[in-house]
Amino acid sequence: MESRVGVHGVGLYLPPILRTNEHWPPATVERWVAERRDQPPPPPPRTEAEKLVYEALRVQAQDPFQNAVVRHVIPDDMSHVDMEEQAALAALAHANIDRDQIDLVLTHRVVPEFLLGNPACELHERLKLRPECFAMHMDAASYSFIMQMCIAETMIRTGRASHALLVQSSAPSRTFDYEDAGSPIIGDGATAVVMAPSTGDRGIVATVHYVDGRFPKTLIASVPGKRWFDEGKGLIHVADVPQMKQVFMRTVDACKDSVEAVLAKAGWSPDQVDYLSMFQGTPWLRDLVKVSLNCTRARCVETFSRTGYLASALIPASLAMAVQEGVLHDGDAVVLTGGGTGMTFGAIALRWGA
Repeated sequence: MESRVGVHGVGLYLPPILRTNEHWPPATVERWVAERRDQPPPPPPRTEAEKLVYEALRVQAQDPFQNAVVRHVIPDDMSHVDMEEQAALAALAHANIDRDQIDLVLTHRVVPEFLLGNPACELHERLKLRPECFAMHMDAASYSFIMQMCIAETMIRTGRASHALLVQSSAPSRTFDYEDAGSPIIGDGATAVVMAPSTGDRGIVATVHYVDGRFPKTLIASVPGKRWFDEGKGLIHVADVPQMKQVFMRTVDACKDSVEAVLAKAGWSPDQVDYLSMFQGTPWLRDLVKVSLNCTRARCVETFSRTGYLASALIPASLAMAVQEGVLHDGDAVVLTGGGTGMTFGAIALRWGA
């Protein structure tokens, strides 16, 4: 059997400040409800999956907190690298790998404190990794983790690296308008994953990736209505509401198509999937994808109500929680799927374990 590359360790760090729904004044919440009631509906559904999304959006519009109950918030004196270090150390400990073995570091930050730098170098210094380590920051929006996995797999299989550390951090709370109706779903946190060669049938079995560049201005960070370097405060916001509605309508079909394609490449059927790790940017996406795929026996961990939106850290956070809670087992057939604004989307099939 050809040698595979698998996940050897996962780590999760959530900052100490807890923000509950009581953080928002009742008058603000009432305004959100009224705004949602007056918004035009999303485009009419064209597929069975879109019909499910249409109904989910209708129900979701009645909940100003979008099913989020609590979210973790980064303190003013904490940086991205502080969170990343804690997540990385947890992943290294879980993998039982010494940091001197790491020769590939890939990072993704939402939103970094500075532009034009290489955040991977900052983390490299904090962890005191070997100077020969390949360190690179990647940005494929919320799809960055799956992209990181594929690049790490390629470098390890071709002998360019032996052990990879993939790190994702998200601190959007600092760049969000808390009068915005989307603010309750935002959470902060960091995750890390260690990848290395695996034995037996463990590791990545198949991958698929897709691009649809028609929606470049959905969720972005800039001065609203301007560029990030124009005068004013840069905020995370939806720059094009009609584009975002189109993307929402496509989400279930995009994930369904990705999972069906990766299962075909892996030679698996939906009822063979033991664990499904979904990008959970909405409270309903995971459940609708499971229904559309008829993948009902797959186990999952619900993250949205506990963490809110963690961008590219969402999928590794679900893996870390599943390990901590005993939901994910050695040898499980695992599927990861999701996407990022821009947009890119796809899926990975892997056999869990080292």
